[in-house]
Amino acid sequence: MIRTLNILTILLFAASILLQNPLLFLLAAMLALVMLTTALWGRYALAGVTYTRKLGTTRMFVGEENDLWVEIVNAKPLPLAWLKANDEIPAEMQWIKGDVHFTHKQTRRVLTNLLALRFYERVRKHYRVRATRRGALEFGPVQLSSGDMFGLRTQQQEFSQTDLLLVYPKVVPLTALSLPAAHPFGDAKMTRKIAEDPLRLMSAREYVAGDSPRFIHWKASARRGTLQTKIFEPSAQRVAIIFLDVQTLPARYVSFVPEYLEFVFTVAASVARALLDAREAVGLYSDAARRNENALIHIPPSRRSEQWSLLLDALAWSNYLALAQIEDVLRAELGTLPFGATLIAISAVLTDELLAALLEAKRAGHPVTLLTIGEEPPREIPDGIKTYWLGGRAAWENLAQLNLGA
Repeated sequence: MIRTLNILTILLFAASILLQNPLLFLLAAMLALVMLTTALWGRYALAGVTYTRKLGTTRMFVGEENDLWVEIVNAKPLPLAWLKANDEIPAEMQWIKGDVHFTHKQTRRVLTNLLALRFYERVRKHYRVRATRRGALEFGPVQLSSGDMFGLRTQQQEFSQTDLLLVYPKVVPLTALSLPAAHPFGDAKMTRKIAEDPLRLMSAREYVAGDSPRFIHWKASARRGTLQTKIFEPSAQRVAIIFLDVQTLPARYVSFVPEYLEFVFTVAASVARALLDAREAVGLYSDAARRNENALIHIPPSRRSEQWSLLLDALAWSNYLALAQIEDVLRAELGTLPFGATLIAISAVLTDELLAALLEAKRAGHPVTLLTIGEEPPREIPDGIKTYWLGGRAAWENLAQLNLGA
């Protein structure tokens, strides 16, 4: 099309000179001016154009609302007849204010802005969004396109700038999970045992059969010529460890149940919050890794102020694929856990191996609680494993619709 117009312009100029026709010359000049203008727009349309997005907060919980500002600037003396911005956004965001469009990517949507910009003009738009699902959500990249008013020349450019939003699982009271309000994981008076604190070394004594090899005092043993065992100061701090199973179907790596997955994350976050509020040290171990990582999630128990943020970040970044069996994770950690620590397993897939691992933990002196998710309550749970069935898809839908601000 452009080549044809260029040839036509040259022919009109030639004809006007040969025929000495001023009207043909004027028409050729006007056409040449249009071609020059389109070439100018086609080359410099996106020069000096910037696209910036800003989130009101970079961390939020499922169900909460957030602000999103988009700023488009044309920082040059050339006005733009049109500018189109296609910004990729996560499908997990519900747009309260603003319209988005579907794309060929199942987990992505597109926010489109089509506008005209004067020279040195700045346009700012505000949107309101709501998070519908947990995760580490990425906004961007954005593709800008512009050109002349006739649509003869178009320039495109992709801005790779992305913004990350961490969406934490919904946190609900334990009673909303159909758990007892008082001591759902055991009687505090019975489970509050005096344990040795491995961070508070007091002295050493001679090693006797049954002592843990982990607590051998090698320096004292070398001095005295016999094996010595470390003696620690007692600690009455209660410790709870959450073992989170992200596997939602018996067959691994095939598929997963989205409702169950979000359910287990909400249960883990809600239990952790309740335990921290009860001034217990809380840890989190999972059979999944953070996104783009290979190491399983492993957060040792603590009641420090930053522990809650560490737990939430891990739950937000957690992948949905199980890289190991949760019973193997439990057994691997069993020898490192403080004596008397409460173990809380959360799983939608009950296996004989998991139940056997929980019984081993029980025999090792750990109070054990199993929180199960599914359409039907579990059967044939061995004695000694306190079990709560939390429900299936319908229970999750009720939790998802629960308005905690009401």
